[in-house]
Amino acid sequence: MHSFFRLYRLLTSIILIISGLSVKAAHVSGPGDWLAMGNTNANVSPYNFYYYKVAKINSDAHRYATTIELDIEGDANAYYMQGTYRIRINKYENTTGRFDGLEIRSISGNPSAATFYVFNDALWVRSNYQWGSIYYRTIDYLATSPINSAPFDQTVIAPVGFVASTSTYGLKCDFDNNQYYQLSYEDVQGNTTNMGKMGIGTVPAYALHTVAQGNTTRASAYLWGENYGVAVGTLNASATNYSFAVLNNANIDGSGATGGGKPLLYVRGDGNVGIGTNAPQAKLAVKGDIFAQKVKVTQSGWADFVFHPDYELPSLQEVERFIKVNKHLPEIPSEKEVEKEGLDVGEMNKKLLQKIEELTLYIIDLKKESVEQRRELEKLKDKIKNEANKPAGKYNR
Repeated sequence: MHSFFRLYRLLTSIILIISGLSVKAAHVSGPGDWLAMGNTNANVSPYNFYYYKVAKINSDAHRYATTIELDIEGDANAYYMQGTYRIRINKYENTTGRFDGLEIRSISGNPSAATFYVFNDALWVRSNYQWGSIYYRTIDYLATSPINSAPFDQTVIAPVGFVASTSTYGLKCDFDNNQYYQLSYEDVQGNTTNMGKMGIGTVPAYALHTVAQGNTTRASAYLWGENYGVAVGTLNASATNYSFAVLNNANIDGSGATGGGKPLLYVRGDGNVGIGTNAPQAKLAVKGDIFAQKVKVTQSGWADFVFHPDYELPSLQEVERFIKVNKHLPEIPSEKEVEKEGLDVGEMNKKLLQKIEELTLYIIDLKKESVEQRRELEKLKDKIKNEANKPAGKYNR
């Protein structure tokens, strides 16, 4: 029995050693040495750029799980002519004629130091700067690798027929579904360009999507500028679309919460602004009360035409007849009209002033009539007085 267990342990140890050797033989990890791929350009006029096929399918039977670093060393006299990239290539052994996935990212230096040309079954590269060299090394790969062999099909003729290309942003290629995604990058000045959606506190549903949970004592976002504030721009926002919107009772994804979203501020593409409404029918529409210390309305035309000599002032008899029939003043909207159409404050003030000016003219005319009547009355009183002061006649003795 003891001999059996010793034999069992021995066989187990041999199997583990063989398995370890198999795994080690099938997988190589850790960065290798930097190797020269070639010069960035020809050494004779016109000093054309070289194009290199970095990777390709060396056999349809291969499985690839390879990470490559590529170093572009342009002219050393300029700091921006260098860039280092990390390339990841994947392929299942049953996939024929193409890769399954490929990813390119700038990890150091200038992301615009090189241009990559992506094919379903190959990857080409060209330096964007002259007078330097291109280097590469493998970081992690299986026993089979897609790396091309020297001289990497070096040529001065640009590749054609590629499915994607980049000289700035990173690139993620899903060959299984023919999808190509642009990835974020940082330029030599530290400016970050995000090619996809950006989420802060959430998985983004919009180009910029921020969520602040439980912010009971501070704002969810704060934008500050020393000389300018926040600018919001649209290209072709229609009258039915908003250029800027502030909502209450909204969910994280922007949809309305239970009871529906409540528009607080709405700026439409036609310039109409709504407060408390998302359908402003004028340059400013307010659903609710307005409190102000001063309101100024500018418009063309005013009611001073009432004082022009050629203005025909309606008689009071005409006004009386109109009121009896229509139950409102001439040229003033009725109650029903105001309820249906609303009130133009500027125009209404002009109409009211017109009526005040007309009343002024009526009062002036009445004053004139009153003065004339008083004058006539004084004359009459003087006449009566004079008659009373005459001597009595002979028939009155």
